[in-house]
Amino acid sequence: MHPIYVAHGYRDREAKYFNFFASLMKKSGFIPSIDPPSGDVNSAKLERHLNFTDGLVAILTNRDEGPSLHILYEISMAVRCKKPVLVFVEHDVENRFVPVGVMIKRFSSQSFIRETPDHMHAIKRFRGYIGESQIANYQISEKQKYCVLIGTKTIKPELTDGIKRVLINRGYSVEVFDENKRILPLTGETHSHLRESDLAIALVNSKSSIDNYVIGAVQATLTPTITLSTKKYPLIGNIPWEYQRRIITNKDCDKDVDDVTKQINLFEEDPLDLYSQDYLDKYTDCLSDIDTPGEYSDDTRTTIINEVTMGDKYEAGQVAAQGKYAKAKNVVFNQFVQNNGGQIDLNELASQLEKLRVSMNDEATTPENFIEIGAVADAEVQSKGGDGPKVFEALSKTGKWSMGVAEKIGVGLATAAIKSATGI
Repeated sequence: MHPIYVAHGYRDREAKYFNFFASLMKKSGFIPSIDPPSGDVNSAKLERHLNFTDGLVAILTNRDEGPSLHILYEISMAVRCKKPVLVFVEHDVENRFVPVGVMIKRFSSQSFIRETPDHMHAIKRFRGYIGESQIANYQISEKQKYCVLIGTKTIKPELTDGIKRVLINRGYSVEVFDENKRILPLTGETHSHLRESDLAIALVNSKSSIDNYVIGAVQATLTPTITLSTKKYPLIGNIPWEYQRRIITNKDCDKDVDDVTKQINLFEEDPLDLYSQDYLDKYTDCLSDIDTPGEYSDDTRTTIINEVTMGDKYEAGQVAAQGKYAKAKNVVFNQFVQNNGGQIDLNELASQLEKLRVSMNDEATTPENFIEIGAVADAEVQSKGGDGPKVFEALSKTGKWSMGVAEKIGVGLATAAIKSATGI
């Protein structure tokens, strides 16, 4: 299975496109790897994420203000290091936004599902560039993980020492790049050393030509780089500010070290790999529940990951309660839980639904009967899997006949669940 970086928007209308294309990717043997919404981000974090994957698939939609600059930056990041790239572009996005030479496939917001054969063909072409098995790194370093500091002559020695202490405490070996000991061109050994570094922290306001060359070298090889500056140079207009240099005072050492530590924390956050369709669906639900895209609290990312990987909060292994991002389809289930004293034994419900399904099979005579049997069977499977909201979503497709059989054979919990799900 190939992990693939998926660059996508977090807005409500974009969630359905993400789910659709990510599902097609899974059918082709890819593992969608994503970075959930968070209160802050930096370029080093995205560079580290891309290094973990075999390529990038972007879903570029149109917005009133134009395509997302964040997604465009992610595309340019992949182009920079020559990673395989496939961009699904909404039909009304202008051509100028996608770099020349990048493989693209247009999709219609109205008929993207009917275009599935064409989209699958594009993914298969993309798969052809990647190959059948994941390729390991050509050069494998057995060294301790390390960070290179560039341009530190522009900051106070005590600030450099403070940053070094933070890195050493996290298990990094630290090298302060001394431009006085280097001349251009750099040796192949030096280039190899820079490329193999796990992280670079660079002061971009250094006036040294050697420092600036080295910054370019680590950027060209996609070495995750935290860029800092002691001067407030104008930002580049078409690149989100999060991916540009962060200002440090070079006066308040404690504050500066704390700010750099926060950037290292962001860099070390792992991506979320959507191994299963269930993970994918839950993540899509979370995106749909975000009230104000672009405004995320510090714990948004953690909450979403917990929701995706653990689902609703279960008490005593069987009891589900409403999660932070619960959707409307969960409301009926949560209300049922509350009406039953705050808990429900999903294993017992699964057992009763199995008895109900068997009895319904014995009595079924019409096509409508068999449709309801299918809904009960679906609910039974979801109950065994511990997904309470999906149990009730399935039971909502049953009716009076299912409830009548349930009442007759005396499966009280299943009867109550059907009543609650259908509103009968």
